[in-house]
Amino acid sequence: MNKLVSICVPCRNEVDNVEPLSKGIVEQMEQFPQYDFEIIFSDNCSEDGTQDILRRICGDDKRIKAILNAKNFPSGSAIHALFQASGELIIFIPADFQVPLELIPEMITRWEDGAKVVALVKTSAKNDKLRIFRRLYYSLSKRLSNQEVLPGFIGNGAYDKSFIDICKMRGNDPIINLIYMTMQYASPLIKLEYCEQPRRSGKSNNNAGMLINIAIRRFISVSDVAPRYAILTGLSIGLGSFIISLYYLIRKLIDWYNFPVGIAPLIIGVFFLGSIQLIFLGLLGEYVLTIEKRQRNEPRVVEKERINFDVNEK
Repeated sequence: MNKLVSICVPCRNEVDNVEPLSKGIVEQMEQFPQYDFEIIFSDNCSEDGTQDILRRICGDDKRIKAILNAKNFPSGSAIHALFQASGELIIFIPADFQVPLELIPEMITRWEDGAKVVALVKTSAKNDKLRIFRRLYYSLSKRLSNQEVLPGFIGNGAYDKSFIDICKMRGNDPIINLIYMTMQYASPLIKLEYCEQPRRSGKSNNNAGMLINIAIRRFISVSDVAPRYAILTGLSIGLGSFIISLYYLIRKLIDWYNFPVGIAPLIIGVFFLGSIQLIFLGLLGEYVLTIEKRQRNEPRVVEKERINFDVNEK
């Protein structure tokens, strides 16, 4: 019996992409007759007819499966799909064609050579408007974490079943971070660079607010030394403030009538200290919110329908 390769594709409002993508994946996998394969589309409550297309293509090819979510679950849908795959190798790619399908054979080859995880690392194009912000994000993540950071890796790649089993040991963690798990536990890890392609059709579901939210959530998940920096920063600013206040007190006592303290130092000091406090209160709040989400023990998704799965595949 041939080994099974699973290709997981999360999607939302990709009505023009899911059918040509499934055909392209089938063409790539037919280069490997020694493997059986399944394609699992995880639809996150599309509203543009994507689900109807998925039902049709699943009816035409039983190797194509679909999980249709009852609502939109941005943080849990993708990892849920990975956990439903039963292949010895599980490939994870988006539905927008920004990851070239030609990388599939190379990922399989690297896995055959012994890689437990093949991480797809996208290189920034020269016209990338967010390139500076991405560099800043990865630089901060590297400085504020004891964990290795892989710039350009957002979770796309190929994963050996044994690695996915390690991720499953986290139980029903609703915000499990695949990037963190990869950098922490994947060995051997192979990096495979690629140039991100333009979307074939449609618009990205990620607006500016969502991208900021994703960046903050990922930063919190990898930054395990940020609270210590907060303590050190607080101690440094407190010591500096004490020295400055002592200086002003001594100068005023020595020359009470001729030394003007002025309102400017007071305003600057209050606003500076207030801004620092707000930043670290927000950081602390994000950590507390992360703990609270994990304590709820809620399901990652609620499924509305499964297509081409066996009854016992749950």
